[in-house]
Amino acid sequence: MAEALAVVSISASILQFVTLAGKLLQRINEFSSTAEEMPQALRSIHTQLPFLLDTCQNLDTGDQSENTLAIIKEFHREIEDLYRIINKILPGPYDPKMRRALKALKSMHYQERFDHTLRRIEQFKTDLILHCCQGTTGISRHSPRASKITHSLPSAPMASSIIRRKLLREISRGFSDYDYEDSGFKIVILRGMGGQGKSRLAFDYGRQASTGSESILVLWCDATTKQTLTRSFEDIADRWNDRQRRFADAESRMKYVNEILAERQWLLVFDNYDHPDHFIDVCSFIPPGDGSVLITSRHADAGLLGKVVQISGMDESEGLELLRRRTEQNLDEPVNRAAAIEVLQTLGYLPLAIDQAGAYIRQQRLSMPQFLQQYEDQKETVLGQRHVYWDYKKKLHGEDKAETPLGVLTTWELSIQQMGMTNVTQGAVEQLLTVAAFLSHVEIRESLFREYAQRTRPVPGWLECFMSRGEWNPHSYRDVVSKLSMLSLAQARNSDAGEIYLSLHPMIKEWLQSRIPESDRATYIMETINILANYINTNVQERSLQEARLLLGHLDACMNSHRKFRTAAYHLGFGHLHKHVLTFSTFYMIHGRYREAEEGFQAVLEHDVQEYGQYHAHTFQTIRHLADALVHGGKYQKAHDLLSKALHDSKETVNIETLRIVSALAAVFAKLDRQADAERSYEKALQGHSLRKDKVEPREIYLLYERLAEVKRFLGKYGEAERLYIKACRGYQDHCAYDEDATSDMLRAAGGLADIHRVHGRYAEAEKSYREGWQGYKTSLGPDHPKTAAMLTNLAISCRNQGKFEVAEKYLEESVKVFQKSLGPDHPDSLRAMMNLSICLDKQGHYKEAETKYWEVLKGREKKLGLDHPHTRRALERLAHMLWMQGLHHKAETVTRKVLTKAGSLSVEYQPGSSDHAAFPALTMLYTEARKRDQSKLALDHVDALETCECLRLIYIERDEHEKAKELAEHMRNAKSRRETDEDQNKPEGKRKSFTPVSTDHDVERSIHYNNEWVQQVQNTLLPKRYDLLFGLLLGIFILAWSSYFKPG
Repeated sequence: MAEALAVVSISASILQFVTLAGKLLQRINEFSSTAEEMPQALRSIHTQLPFLLDTCQNLDTGDQSENTLAIIKEFHREIEDLYRIINKILPGPYDPKMRRALKALKSMHYQERFDHTLRRIEQFKTDLILHCCQGTTGISRHSPRASKITHSLPSAPMASSIIRRKLLREISRGFSDYDYEDSGFKIVILRGMGGQGKSRLAFDYGRQASTGSESILVLWCDATTKQTLTRSFEDIADRWNDRQRRFADAESRMKYVNEILAERQWLLVFDNYDHPDHFIDVCSFIPPGDGSVLITSRHADAGLLGKVVQISGMDESEGLELLRRRTEQNLDEPVNRAAAIEVLQTLGYLPLAIDQAGAYIRQQRLSMPQFLQQYEDQKETVLGQRHVYWDYKKKLHGEDKAETPLGVLTTWELSIQQMGMTNVTQGAVEQLLTVAAFLSHVEIRESLFREYAQRTRPVPGWLECFMSRGEWNPHSYRDVVSKLSMLSLAQARNSDAGEIYLSLHPMIKEWLQSRIPESDRATYIMETINILANYINTNVQERSLQEARLLLGHLDACMNSHRKFRTAAYHLGFGHLHKHVLTFSTFYMIHGRYREAEEGFQAVLEHDVQEYGQYHAHTFQTIRHLADALVHGGKYQKAHDLLSKALHDSKETVNIETLRIVSALAAVFAKLDRQADAERSYEKALQGHSLRKDKVEPREIYLLYERLAEVKRFLGKYGEAERLYIKACRGYQDHCAYDEDATSDMLRAAGGLADIHRVHGRYAEAEKSYREGWQGYKTSLGPDHPKTAAMLTNLAISCRNQGKFEVAEKYLEESVKVFQKSLGPDHPDSLRAMMNLSICLDKQGHYKEAETKYWEVLKGREKKLGLDHPHTRRALERLAHMLWMQGLHHKAETVTRKVLTKAGSLSVEYQPGSSDHAAFPALTMLYTEARKRDQSKLALDHVDALETCECLRLIYIERDEHEKAKELAEHMRNAKSRRETDEDQNKPEGKRKSFTPVSTDHDVERSIHYNNEWVQQVQNTLLPKRYDLLFGLLLGIFILAWSSYFKPG
């Protein structure tokens, strides 16, 4: 009887407790329905109380102790107390504002009692769980067993995956530096585009946390939707419960999991939280307590929940290791390693793409170089590659479907579908992305699309959604870009001017190009060409250097796409593309991209000949443009043939275009070192322009003055050249003040004047002019423009001639780098810079390095200009002189003889030591002809002219032709004396000095060719007149003794 009464008492107590707790929960729910945010304490009660109610309802009343009854009664009293407090301080749904305010004030008075009651409830919950675990009550068989509370991680990825330790440390820092302690938990978000390996990183961090500390419970949940996250919690509850406990619904399972987590440290991984806009209450799934949440997402809005760790491509070492494991190939061998790095660069260091490429390489048994050859044609096959044990899986068609292995293309297609727009807007956005994919993948500025939409009528359909009342709507465009950025399909940044710049990952760019039908690609490329042509033709004067560089990048990408996907309907230079290609080629010419300009002008010329005929003015104009590109590209003979034929054809109709062809041909003559022909052609063109009634633009005449001055300088007519340069400079300054090219023209003309100064040995004046020109070109054209590099080369030569060898070497190395990158290593300008660098190294005694570069220049000029060209001979002269000064006389003769014999200039067969012929005939011929050339083109005191005399003098000494050697020595002393006299006259009156050269005898002359630099310096020293003859004689004897002692051999 007593046992029956005890059972009834316990049952009644449980019923009373459940009834009262139900009322309490109902009251809290009423408040939460009207309040903007529930306090943390109420949220804790709202989470824990249902679990306790469920536990009490499942008690076996037939097997209970008095202790259990006392616990339930005590808990009932605490709930009653809490219910009274809540009724006093929580406003009801229909309470007026005044009552709500009074209750808010009253809640402050009850705060201490409220906290005390909460602690008592927490203690009761602990006691109840303790009783369950110890088996003292009947609920023990329904409680979770400790052995079933285990980590919930997905199956381990493949063993060949690698650990990205740097990012794992960054995740750890994100949690350790967390400052949102009021929420009770910490949230770190791994954000990045599809295929960056976010889930793999989350798995690695979870496994590290689960093995590093037994007290941390790691749970993995699929947060794609609210339903998938709920299902994850249900699965965890069922696994822990092991069917020992009955759950009424999904909510009871989640409460069960949350209650267990409240007693432990935990880490929740919410994977694939890519739809924050459709699943905004994800935080309601986070239990209270001491825990952390790691979220993976492609969407930027997920970053609002906590700290963001941005996931980008792999490091090179990580990518190589992943590729090595996937392919099982040895990547330590240099060729394989270089090819593997190129593979990584091609794939943008994207982990999923690297994984897929590795699977394809292994399956097809390819080497890395073979894969690179196949990739362009097999791109879609490679990026769609998956295998049976693929790590990357996801439920695509609902939670009841099996997980589908994902390739990188599928993940991006899912992001596109996630935009969630109307069909019209969605189509416009996809078209915007596709057009952008045919531009450069970085820095796609908003104004490209804005200018196109505002200037094109009718407005293209895909741009209409960005227009409002006929004007560009920046807000609509930015909303779309923001969504693309949030989904990690693109990156966006705001410029200082308030304009948005869009950037795409290289692999996404490739995917966007490949996802459209092949028949539509030409249409998209044509649209891109229209956009660029429209933009290049607008706002030309306001365009900055940085903007021009970005445009060049977009233009390159567009033209590469046209070559790659070209169709018969859009042939380069024909139809709609004719005027656009002309625009692009001119733009390329302005910015020193001569190869691309040549290709464009050639296509335009084919069209003009077919459309207008070979005698039409349009055709002649295009021929000039093409010839200009050929000349700048170093293809002088090809330009000569093209212009000569055009000039022959144009005799039937003499007009202004004929005169312009004559001028263009004169420029080619100058490059081919036919300076006399160039002079006649320029003068003929100037005379023709002066006789015509239809006047040309002043700038064209000033340019002819400038080019004629350059020719006259080469012909040694320095006075006429200087007058023409000054005339051109004044003309540019007076008549071209508002011309956008005036600055560049004046800098070039000033550089021509500096050339005159340099010829006359006025190196300081030349250096000043060259430096100003170089700085001006750097500002207007950029440091990588060929014109900038040419001015820098001239500046370096002036520095070298003044003995500033280290500065000159630095400048010349920079020039060589720019020329080789922009024009190629075999371009005449590249070879000129390399030649002057060789001379600089030679003069500093770096003979081995100088010899290598001399040979490179000699071979390059032989191939490009021919062996008879003065520039080729100049390289041979410098090489032979350097060998001679090292005492390698016979090697210098052998090299010279081979080159001159090959050129047909020498037929004498000379053998070292032969007595039948005079010594060193090849060298004698080389420097004799060089001296004649210098006498016709250079001033007597020019450095190059003096060096030629010195070389020839040393050879005369070795041939025992002492009279000739003395004549040259006298000539050199007079030339140096004249230069120093000119320099002294340019100094202020008080700083001038009077010098006379000291005489030198035959023995002193012989000493120089042994490369005794100290002797040479003493020989060239000018002694004051007051030193007597005896001192000079003693000094000569000392020098003779010194040189004889150190004579080689």
